[in-house]
Amino acid sequence: MSLLDRILKGITDDVDPGEAEPEYLQLYESESAPLDGVFAVLHEKLNGHFKFMNYKMNQGRHFNAEDSRQLLEVMREISSIRKSLKRVGVQVTLRDDYQSVISKCNMFLVHSGGSTIPDDMDPIEIERFEPVLFSLDRAPQRKGSEPQALTLVGEGSFAIVHRFEDEMYGIPIAVKRAKPNISDRDLERFRSEFALLKEIRFPYIVEAYRYDEDRNSFTMEFCDETLGEYIRRNNSTLPWATRKRVALQFLYALNYLHQRGTLHRDISRSNVLIKHFDRGAVQVKLSDFGLHKLEDSEFTRTETELKGSVIDPALESFKNFAATNDIYAAGMLVSFIFTGRVALGASKGAAGQVVAKATHSDPAPRYQNVAEMIVAVEALDLPESSTLRDSPA
Repeated sequence: MSLLDRILKGITDDVDPGEAEPEYLQLYESESAPLDGVFAVLHEKLNGHFKFMNYKMNQGRHFNAEDSRQLLEVMREISSIRKSLKRVGVQVTLRDDYQSVISKCNMFLVHSGGSTIPDDMDPIEIERFEPVLFSLDRAPQRKGSEPQALTLVGEGSFAIVHRFEDEMYGIPIAVKRAKPNISDRDLERFRSEFALLKEIRFPYIVEAYRYDEDRNSFTMEFCDETLGEYIRRNNSTLPWATRKRVALQFLYALNYLHQRGTLHRDISRSNVLIKHFDRGAVQVKLSDFGLHKLEDSEFTRTETELKGSVIDPALESFKNFAATNDIYAAGMLVSFIFTGRVALGASKGAAGQVVAKATHSDPAPRYQNVAEMIVAVEALDLPESSTLRDSPA
């Protein structure tokens, strides 16, 4: 019996696929047996606990002790399966919205006495009609300059990102691969993202290298962490001057994008990346162009569902997305860079005025182009009342 067979047997011994309800089993018919039944069971368990958690949010936000223990066990089972299969090159991924909920649950669930659901945790959207767990084929073997050893570094709704060390140059490279279950339309977006990045050469936009038609993946520049991770990790010590440079580098990237007639449409703390250099120097890299749109494009012909991580309240239809909607998201991001806080209203003084103008409820009074916003940020001085340490980092 191979190592893979032994691992699969251990998984099915722990999670009986025979317990899967038909309603959930049919969602995983395209997955590789015997994981289809395992995934169906885990999906159903997560939905049951998430549904009860939604109920408890309206009943004092106390999640019962036994339910806390059971949900922690389901989360442990998923983590164990992913780690076990990773040993033989099989990647198991969880859809990003469910992964986000599990990450939040890991922060407050306890084994005894029940768990208090945080006030900032919103009701969970329960998925009953599409799969949330996926298994990818074994990591691709090296062929020419393609990677052998892949390390999972991130995933979203449509794609998964791995890292590998380039043997020729000795540097880390990222590989972004489309998930096997995505629609033809989303695959078209994925390919369009590569085509856009391939033709762009700008210091503050991530660079793409080569597309693999066989695997629907492409290699690209590797960055060390997301902007969200960078700010959270350094917020108590980050100098004002560094915050200002980070904000401006991001705005330079967005301005370049708009000047070439392209709207990003998914600006967020996760889609702006950070590269580290010696002596604390950093470089911003705008990334994740899966929802980008050329201003004269008709790709969003009849699509009205709002997408993206930051939704402009003034935007009624995604097909009507304009530069001022990107500027709204940019204002949210600049506020986060200067304060480390997600909610609007945290920025004060001149920086707060820049954020307020960019995120005005009415698009008309906003900055009408990113260049105007750049001028305003460039004019910002260190607030007299600021306690932020300033240095040439």
